[in-house]
Amino acid sequence: MFTYVKAKNFKSLKDIEFNLNKTKNKTNNLIVIYGENGSGKTNIVELFKFLQQLIFFRATDMTMNNVPKDFWKMKDDIIDKLPLELKNMLDLSLNLKEYRTIDEKEATEIEYGFKIDDKEGFYYIKFDDEIIEEKLYYMADKQRAYLFTVEKADMGIKRFLNEKIFKNEKYNDELNEIINKYWGKYPFLSLISYEIFEKNKEYVFNNINKNLFKIINHIIFMSVHVHKGAPKIFYDQLYKKVRLYDIQEGYLKKEDLNQIKIYENILNIFFTEAYADIKEVRYKLTEKENEYYYELFFYKMIGGKIKAIPYRMESDGTIRILKQFDTLVGALLGETVIIDEIDNGIHDVLMKNIITSIQSEITGQLIITTHNTLLLEILPADYIYILSTDYNGNKVINAIKEYGIKIQKNNNARDLYFKGIFGGIPTTDYINFEEIKYALEDSQLNKETVCNEET
Repeated sequence: MFTYVKAKNFKSLKDIEFNLNKTKNKTNNLIVIYGENGSGKTNIVELFKFLQQLIFFRATDMTMNNVPKDFWKMKDDIIDKLPLELKNMLDLSLNLKEYRTIDEKEATEIEYGFKIDDKEGFYYIKFDDEIIEEKLYYMADKQRAYLFTVEKADMGIKRFLNEKIFKNEKYNDELNEIINKYWGKYPFLSLISYEIFEKNKEYVFNNINKNLFKIINHIIFMSVHVHKGAPKIFYDQLYKKVRLYDIQEGYLKKEDLNQIKIYENILNIFFTEAYADIKEVRYKLTEKENEYYYELFFYKMIGGKIKAIPYRMESDGTIRILKQFDTLVGALLGETVIIDEIDNGIHDVLMKNIITSIQSEITGQLIITTHNTLLLEILPADYIYILSTDYNGNKVINAIKEYGIKIQKNNNARDLYFKGIFGGIPTTDYINFEEIKYALEDSQLNKETVCNEET
């Protein structure tokens, strides 16, 4: 679980601290973030996406370097004509500049506090156009200590690799050589992750303490949905325990058919309870050589008869729920799940029912942004966070419990939020569309006058 995040000069977040703790010793497993449009809620989610991308930074670059040159020529020819979502899918490399506050000279700094096996630690990174400083603090054997620190110095790179984590002197020499070659462009966490992919895993695992891999694995197993731009980062799909690569359709080997049965079961439980007209959810299988093609169908009551409807003919809201469903399953299995604009295209009451039902079953951590104010009526104050912005663009994110206001039936959080008590709500009461209309009419009149004069 994440316990806090601190960020300076990250996108629109100039200086912010996000405390995810319920009490001093207990961390919230559900975080629901509110804020007005453009307040920076997506950038809060981007903080977590950025951490996951850091892990794969080196591996992604090396993979993309092996792509044929003809692909890059084609990419350059068509990139400007593609929708933003497809652009981001083609551009998988991490550009540090994109995560910095615009026109900011000071470096970007981020610190992630976390808890694994009830032991707390933190990861810190500082960068401008490249990495300036990086450190990781967690359990080194039986005591907490820095697992590693790396930073730029006047005479090159200053580093510390804890001997209780990096146990083999010969392998440490290899790691120091890698740091000298690549650190700065890539963070050390990314270099270690690439070692796992590139070399014999057993060799790496035998030479590095398992506590470091616990941290890397937890970051890999995160699921991050960012509504703006790229879809859920694709790497997490490669490492899931019991998951279909695509919940809606795809190909599956014969020995993996049990996954279909698992998903049919849980999708039936969910959709038959959430939708009045859905009576069954079933996968249709078509055998093709050594594989099966599977496609999801909804069996719906239409005009008194049950009809099989392929998932692609369902509403945008239902398809969005499907896309997020596999992610939500992760929160039930102990993973960290972060979803931006979870309610987009989904009925308020349905989303309220989903969150109400799932909150007591979460064994990992679920962090969401939303505009669904019905949740304010039913969630404990510990879970509700408001991101507010002042007139200077400074942002603050706090749980509403920190305001010290007693929440009760006739003074509920939803009413208080609408009154602007917590901030994070649009302050403009009236937009003068009459004036906009007159401006448009004046523009049209001027255009006609110019045309007449030219004629």
